[in-house]
Amino acid sequence: MVARNLKQILMISSILFCLVSCGYHFSGEGQGPKPGLRCIAIPVFENKTSEPDAGAIFAGALRKEFIRRGTMKVVPIEEAEAVFKVTIKHIGIQTVAHNPVSLVSNRITVENRLFVTLDIRCEDKASHKVLWADPAFRYFKVYKVSDNTLQPNPITGFENRQGALDYIANEMSARIHDRFLSNF
Repeated sequence: MVARNLKQILMISSILFCLVSCGYHFSGEGQGPKPGLRCIAIPVFENKTSEPDAGAIFAGALRKEFIRRGTMKVVPIEEAEAVFKVTIKHIGIQTVAHNPVSLVSNRITVENRLFVTLDIRCEDKASHKVLWADPAFRYFKVYKVSDNTLQPNPITGFENRQGALDYIANEMSARIHDRFLSNF
């Protein structure tokens, strides 16, 4: 009798524990800031930098992320329920590492840090209410400027910088997607 009651109490406790769980979930899951949102638009980002095509590169990466992982459909603005409005505020470079060339303090830059700052928000298309925003979302990537410090090749530095920019666009897009759906 006691064993049977103990078994029932344990089973009921287990069920209640599962029903009253704390609500943790994997990143990128959830209904986002507006439950029931099905269609979003991601137009080309406004670009306030001198980086050509940055607006298209970052918007394309975010579209790809929502198409690849999202439950929301990416549509033109006319068909959308919500619109992402993003401004690329700043793209900058900081020197990370040098190699000395001579004793007269000449140095060759070996690595740079490329960083990007976005002002991002998602607005309800009908009411223009901001559903989610981050006015200073920033990310960076360190890249090699040259593989050969004795004979630096500017093309290598340019290609590595473009690779870093693409990497940042993809990483920021994954984080924006996850934070938006988690409403964080």
